Amino acid sequence: MTGAGGDVRVLLVGPDRRSAQVCGDDIVTRVLLSHPPTGVRYDHFEAALQSGAIARTRWTEAWLASLCMHSRPPAGVPYVWGPLPPWRYRLWGRLLPDRPDEDVQWLAASRADRWDLLHAWAYPVGLVGALRRLPLILHAATGNTDLLRNYYGYSADLTRRVAARDTRLLRALGVAHDLYATQQARCVIVASRYAWDLHLAAGVPEHKLRLLRIGLESPPKDTLAVQRDPSVCRFTLVGHQFWRKGGRAVVAAFARLRARHPEARLTIVSAVAPQDLGIDLTGVELIPALPRELIYQTVYPRTDVLLLPSLAEGYGMSVVEGMSFGLPVIASRISALPELVQEGVSGLLVPPDDPEALEGAMRRLLESSTLRVQFGQAGRAAFVREHALPVTQAGLRRIYQEVLHG
Repeated sequence: MTGAGGDVRVLLVGPDRRSAQVCGDDIVTRVLLSHPPTGVRYDHFEAALQSGAIARTRWTEAWLASLCMHSRPPAGVPYVWGPLPPWRYRLWGRLLPDRPDEDVQWLAASRADRWDLLHAWAYPVGLVGALRRLPLILHAATGNTDLLRNYYGYSADLTRRVAARDTRLLRALGVAHDLYATQQARCVIVASRYAWDLHLAAGVPEHKLRLLRIGLESPPKDTLAVQRDPSVCRFTLVGHQFWRKGGRAVVAAFARLRARHPEARLTIVSAVAPQDLGIDLTGVELIPALPRELIYQTVYPRTDVLLLPSLAEGYGMSVVEGMSFGLPVIASRISALPELVQEGVSGLLVPPDDPEALEGAMRRLLESSTLRVQFGQAGRAAFVREHALPVTQAGLRRIYQEVLHG
């Protein structure tokens, strides 16, 4: 069944936290809601909750399922929230999720005939009543095991054991999860070949997998035409979790670079305290939080080189944003980043947490405006080819039709 005018009606379950600094998952949700494919009508689940069309339910199961998604890092990993010391954070983090409904959405409805299918982006879902009869699409960038291995530092064996535990618990609770529990899903959309292989290794059937890059809006033309200051070279890091995004290597590399090149500048858009950087802040601009619209208006247009030397990365949304502005990129050689940044063509790749290698890459681009322009143009062309909205809109429309009629 389709809605008025033949539109496909989709209940979209995805994070849309209303804060100044959002993560990539929130950005994808907002882009989908703002730019649906032709012939598709989205209803965000939060609006459906407010209208009473659906309801949250099974709070105990939601709490238990949420615990599966909170495999906390071991000692020494700089992954803390607020004023809690690491030991207390780890203790409470293993006992209590931040908020059950921030990790697993457990939803119920007595009627679901207003929708044709349910699309769950980034959130695992537990479905009750009529919602279980809707065709379900699961969609994610990478997956939890990547974070456990590359950032938390879990061994391969421990990562496998944690993943196996989470799989057993989530399946027993009836939660649909793109990596651990896909039985209920008609298909699973992944954003990269890296994620494809990760899902195959986790046991997701290949016939359920669909590859679709994350699409973003093209920047306004007036922001692309901004003239940058030719007397400086500004490097920019945009990331909600500063340390996971490679912040330690960035500040160390920048301090060494600036000793030789005083024209170097660094902008950091992240919630990090100045005293935590441990370097001379001359030439450093700290922006703790900024709405995405203002980042597009005031940060990217003044940037010469985008940095994302992450320790672990779901996809690399700021890389895609930088490429849309025609910026050269320096990123880590991990996860999906080598698929986004073509080494020596649209940017440079470095090992994670390697300030010396990062400084060398930064110096190479600082000293060659020609190379910056060349890389930036190639990145912009790659964005238009793979990440522009019309490309992903067409891909989503094709997947929806396949699920409904295939």
